Amino acid sequence: MEEQKAKKQGGKRPGQKFKSLLVWNLLLKRTDENHAAGIKEIQALLEDYGIEAERHSVSRDIKDLMELLNKDQEVMMEDRDLLNYEVEYDAELHGYKVVRRPYEFDDLRLLAECVRASKFISQKQEESLLAAIEGLCSEHQVKELKNEVYLVGRSKTANRWIMGSMLTINQAIRDNVKIGFKYQKNSLSNRSQQVDRRKGAEYIFSPYKLIINDGNYYLLAYDSKRQMMKTFRLDRMREVKMKNEARDGQEVYAQMDMQTYCLQHFGMFSGEKKRVQLRFTNNLLDTMVDRFGTGADVLYGPDGDRHFIVTTEIAISDQFFGWLCGFRKMAKIVSPPDVVADFQKFLDDISGRYETE
Repeated sequence: MEEQKAKKQGGKRPGQKFKSLLVWNLLLKRTDENHAAGIKEIQALLEDYGIEAERHSVSRDIKDLMELLNKDQEVMMEDRDLLNYEVEYDAELHGYKVVRRPYEFDDLRLLAECVRASKFISQKQEESLLAAIEGLCSEHQVKELKNEVYLVGRSKTANRWIMGSMLTINQAIRDNVKIGFKYQKNSLSNRSQQVDRRKGAEYIFSPYKLIINDGNYYLLAYDSKRQMMKTFRLDRMREVKMKNEARDGQEVYAQMDMQTYCLQHFGMFSGEKKRVQLRFTNNLLDTMVDRFGTGADVLYGPDGDRHFIVTTEIAISDQFFGWLCGFRKMAKIVSPPDVVADFQKFLDDISGRYETE
């Protein structure tokens, strides 16, 4: 009765003041370069919101929208962001579609892949960032993102305060001051959490550079006592605070070749991948966690009182064997037998070059 009365008196139907906004939102969510929405489909979607709209009314809203988006830039200076969108009619798909957005879909796909591959952000932060990226896509593009990106599995840090640590470190670098923090390590007795090094004593260093390697963030910082640069895993740092003390080590940092430094500290191997068991002394646990991570496919377990075994997939190569040699008697390949044999051959080949004639 109220609706009929509104019609007779020339009033608007219920919800009409929201109609134009809903039409624009429906086009953003339901259409893209490969998908269009016809007038009937838009009318049906509006009915879901309790809004009745005649065909010519919907057409007028879309034409007004297209006119708004196509305005000259000088006229639209206050709404310049709208110029990043474009709507057109597709005769083959028999409907209207959004053909241009602020970001290309390939760029958004790359961003989603980077977020998914980054191990330095927590699972909750990943979900939040991906949701923000999806908000810039159509529903069809979101499905494509999930099919292509969400299937990639990487272990995530449990450190939820890492973003705050990054902000503090960057501010300390800008203010040219030192930082203090507590540094954690892994424990065989409690694999579910890390424990503080030095019984929770504060580390004080001069921060210089944040480095990303293999999905992890590292801090390059100067150790005043030992007068040398060191790297720290950001997801192992907690309670990061700026100190009221000027940085030192500027001369050391200025002389560094960052490319050479990163290659020396973050070298990677390539080769045929095999499931390998490696035995190490307990003092190398953090080193191995840094190298192999803590994903579901990486297993750590004690082997007596002084050793542990890590089982993981390894790219078998001479570079891997050379890396293992650096640990001398602190490391040993346990299995499989063919990898053990290849390593023995590798050692024999080297030792043979130093036999006395």
